[in-house]
Amino acid sequence: MKNLYLLVLFQLLNQMVFSQTTHNVTVGNFSFTPAQITITVGDIVRWTNSGGLHNVVADDNSFTSGSVSSSSWVYEHTFNSVGTNPYYCAQHGGPGGVGMSGVVTVENPTDVKNDNTSIFKFDLIQNYPNPFNPSTSIQFSVGSGQLVTLKVYDVLGNDVATLVNEYRNAGTYEVEFNSAALSSGFYFYKLQAGSFVETKKMILMK
Repeated sequence: MKNLYLLVLFQLLNQMVFSQTTHNVTVGNFSFTPAQITITVGDIVRWTNSGGLHNVVADDNSFTSGSVSSSSWVYEHTFNSVGTNPYYCAQHGGPGGVGMSGVVTVENPTDVKNDNTSIFKFDLIQNYPNPFNPSTSIQFSVGSGQLVTLKVYDVLGNDVATLVNEYRNAGTYEVEFNSAALSSGFYFYKLQAGSFVETKKMILMK
């Protein structure tokens, strides 16, 4: 009983010290976007199939989403050890970076505070790629737990997409914006988290 109590306590302490972040990768157009990402031990990578016959297979078979499928599937994997993790789509790629492939690099946390100071700050990063067609990645950081909204507006100020509208813990996040239903032009994306508000411009070029 004592050992079980210690195990539960250890797990709770781990959750308090280390922040787990989910990193999003879009699967489609015969590529993984972004194809190369660097994360921290304990982070999650979420692959979302946006169209086409695809899957995710690790070069060393340590993780897989299963058989190739054209459905709108979502696959998540938690990386618990440091290292380089190449992977590919069995339908359009192969081990060793052949064809449709990607790499997840896992590193140890670079900075763990012993006080109550967050290692993150509120920030909104310029989308990439920019200009883009039809999708682009938007990265943002949250300095403390907050209700976060990330919305896209056209030049007239109309709300055309809500990418995030939920509580997020301190950490860095990345979301994918797909503009397939929109026309070419300038758009703005706005991040609001508590009192922090920032807006940036992006260009859709079809």
